[in-house]
Amino acid sequence: MTQALRLHPSDIRSGVTGTVGLILLQFAAMWGAFFILAPSINWPASLDEPPAIILPLILDQSGAVFAGYLSYLIHALALIPLAILLRDALSLDGTMGQAVITLGVLAGFAKALGITRWLFLMPGLATAYTDPAASGATQDAIAVVYEAFNAYAGGVGELMGVGFFSAVWTIVISVAALRQGWTLIGYTGFGAAALLLSTLLSVVGIESPLMLTLSGILWQFWTVALAVTIWRKA
Repeated sequence: MTQALRLHPSDIRSGVTGTVGLILLQFAAMWGAFFILAPSINWPASLDEPPAIILPLILDQSGAVFAGYLSYLIHALALIPLAILLRDALSLDGTMGQAVITLGVLAGFAKALGITRWLFLMPGLATAYTDPAASGATQDAIAVVYEAFNAYAGGVGELMGVGFFSAVWTIVISVAALRQGWTLIGYTGFGAAALLLSTLLSVVGIESPLMLTLSGILWQFWTVALAVTIWRKA
């Protein structure tokens, strides 16, 4: 039978500080991405625009696109170490502890994989598509590449990263919160997870950019409430 590791109070406080810091970092990075990309390329609604519209816009707003998606990438990558620290902040071990780490890492990695296409692939496609020397056939080929890769990476990032892994991760965290006696965090977490899962309806053709945005906003504010609770209870 394994014995639980006993941490010094200063180590516990340090871990809590790191957990809260990463939650606030991902929160700030997510909102930074939103406030950069929304006015520049009408994000996230523009994700559904055809190549003929979005690719010239990406080139025209290249600086904002890079800065916005870099901020979004920071948000995604911050979830990976956060998942590890949350296990200790919530005093989890065994299956629950492993689930919090695994799901958080998968959520961050899937989001990051979807985001990187906007930093490295899409600018190149935008440049080639808008080249005055590009023929109609060339533009059609670029459009096919754009749509195919957008469907793949978008599916991994938005559907798996945001819709599935983040939602299930939130459910596990909410169960852990209820076990700690954090009733409000637990039940509101279930609500936030339900909204994230609702975005998976796009698989069967039921899409709502408003729901995607709303679910992300509510989830972000839930994470801040979680950070405040962790800090106060430490």
